[in-house]
Amino acid sequence: MDKMLTISKRLILVLLISGLALSQRTIEGFVFDSSTGDPIEGVNISVEGIEAGTSTDESGRFSLVIEGSEATLFVKHIAYESTDFAIKKADNNVRIELTPEVISLTELDVFGDTDRGEFSQLETKNMVTDIKVDNISIRGYSDIGDVLLNEETVLVTESSTGTKKISIRGGRQEEMVYMYDGVKMYNGGRQSLDLSMFDVGGLGAIELLRGSHENASGSSGTVNFVPELSYETSASFYQRFGTYNTGSYHTGFSLGNSSISLDIGRGEGKSRQFYENADEADILRDNSSQYISAGYRPLSTTELKFYQVKTGRVYNNYYTGDSIGSDLLLNTLKIEHDTRLFGEIDLYASSQRTTGEDAIEGLKTDRDDIQVVTGLNYHLAMENGYIKVFLDRAVTGADWTTSMGDISVERETISFSGAFGLSQNKTGEGLELKDIIVNINSNIIEENKGIESNILKPVSSIKESGATAGVSAWDHLDNTIIYLFSNIGNNFRVPSIAERYAHALRPDVFDEDTLVTEYKVMREVGIKLSSRDSESSPSYSGSMSYFSYGYTNKIKNIQYSGTPLQFPVNYGNADISGIDLNLQLFNANKWLGYKAAYSSYTFSDQLSFPMQPAAIFRQSVVIDLGNFSARVGLKNEGSRIVTTVDSDGVLTNNYLKGHRSLDVNVSYQLSFRDYGLSIGIFGQNLNDDSQALEGISIFDKRVYLSMGLEWK
Repeated sequence: MDKMLTISKRLILVLLISGLALSQRTIEGFVFDSSTGDPIEGVNISVEGIEAGTSTDESGRFSLVIEGSEATLFVKHIAYESTDFAIKKADNNVRIELTPEVISLTELDVFGDTDRGEFSQLETKNMVTDIKVDNISIRGYSDIGDVLLNEETVLVTESSTGTKKISIRGGRQEEMVYMYDGVKMYNGGRQSLDLSMFDVGGLGAIELLRGSHENASGSSGTVNFVPELSYETSASFYQRFGTYNTGSYHTGFSLGNSSISLDIGRGEGKSRQFYENADEADILRDNSSQYISAGYRPLSTTELKFYQVKTGRVYNNYYTGDSIGSDLLLNTLKIEHDTRLFGEIDLYASSQRTTGEDAIEGLKTDRDDIQVVTGLNYHLAMENGYIKVFLDRAVTGADWTTSMGDISVERETISFSGAFGLSQNKTGEGLELKDIIVNINSNIIEENKGIESNILKPVSSIKESGATAGVSAWDHLDNTIIYLFSNIGNNFRVPSIAERYAHALRPDVFDEDTLVTEYKVMREVGIKLSSRDSESSPSYSGSMSYFSYGYTNKIKNIQYSGTPLQFPVNYGNADISGIDLNLQLFNANKWLGYKAAYSSYTFSDQLSFPMQPAAIFRQSVVIDLGNFSARVGLKNEGSRIVTTVDSDGVLTNNYLKGHRSLDVNVSYQLSFRDYGLSIGIFGQNLNDDSQALEGISIFDKRVYLSMGLEWK
């Protein structure tokens, strides 16, 4: 009897296990781009009612165990519209197609080669440039300014103090917007960011966008620093040596799993500059940086992020006795949640503090700026369109002690932006309407509250608004996708606290005692061609666009002769127009490529656009054989003009001749088990086409050696 009972129990257990096994089955499939047919890597796939999920590999393939014979899959990728896919009883190998997400960008531009980030919800014609940082670390660049200068077609201006700032299409550096994971960096009273203070440590990618977008209206371009949240365990160390006893390092480690990520690291660097024909370096610059990035994903639809970034920069000119010190401490908390039914929402709060001491030509300034930024981003995707809302509030407190008097100013900026877009997929042959996009924005600025200064005068409340609109059409040929697009809009830029302060120090030769808002009208038309990417055939991309910007109350900088001090003035009306050409070619196996970009500008008055060349041409040949990679680049920039004023109020126009630079990158990477060893050589301006700016040698010939060690 006991024996029969035991057998019965075993039989019941087997039946239960069998039933459980029969209630589960494995679903396999592929995810493709609906417009190009290409497989999509990194698509997140989860099952309704089950927390666990999976993601697609480089071929777009996935495998997932489901309960029962039927289920609903949630399919999500940051660059595509999310969708639900119903699994039926007969389904085993499934094919899922995703539609590219559309974002309102005012610009078509160059081509990226990395994973997409904050600006990634975009349709093919509106491309941003994504620069992959893990390939950058070994190339010998000292900071992000070097990265953009050598990897991009933007203009990077390095001052006599070593600060690096970028401009796009003739726009001032203050027309650029900088973000950290999509959160604006207000940089204290200054509106322009010194890129020499940032190295690549702690970053996963750098995104560059030409023109404004929904959350940065009024800008000529936007740079987004994409922090690294690896959700894995790894460690790295990079060391760099260079000409003139230049060097740097950065190191970091990551600890995490599928739900938790912690990334920590730091870096330091130093560089030297010489006065023309000098035997010893009189200019020394030191940089330091450290970061902490933490992420937590309790659900597949929710992510909590925290970032802390601290950077420092010291400049000493022992020839003139000038010195500049600057420190930035950035703390950001961000929550991203996808409700699936009611849209996606991001909430963030950021504390940004900038401190420093300047001692230039007897003028001393002790700066302490604190800004608190809070805001939200909301995105609701619909079947044939979307709605986006951005709300941002920044309170900046600037407390400066200067030899000219003290400044205590509080500025409150409330920014609102809304975007509405309609789009459709290709329905037939021939040229068809692709999308229509409208974006409105508004700013309210209060500065007259809490101002205490014998230098600055209080300003009344400032309220400004702008709008942009774009339309595009497309056609599919045998192996080519064609896009035609047009954008029009107007925007504005309110002078920063730093600009108002610098302006107050102008010589008496200038009559105006206040800066006023700058306005800009934008127009653009363009075309883009791109091949359907295939491993068995060469690929190509190309674009051409014509633009025109018309300024009212154009702000330009006047520089004190023999010093790095600058002050802005309203120059009046000014216009700039031009063309942008971009080309990218790769062979069938993608190991050999050619990239070229050309920009040509026409000015109503070139003096209105200081340090902006009339033409920029950059081309490069790239080789990628896996472990070995090489890049040979040639940069050409036309002549430039900058206006200076001396102590007597005499204005002088200074010309810098055109510049050509031959640059070479060569790197080799060796992998052994979980370790990776890399070595790279970077030669900058090997043709030695050096010049002098205010007696300081610039564009000089330099060579760098980089070594790196990674563990994963």
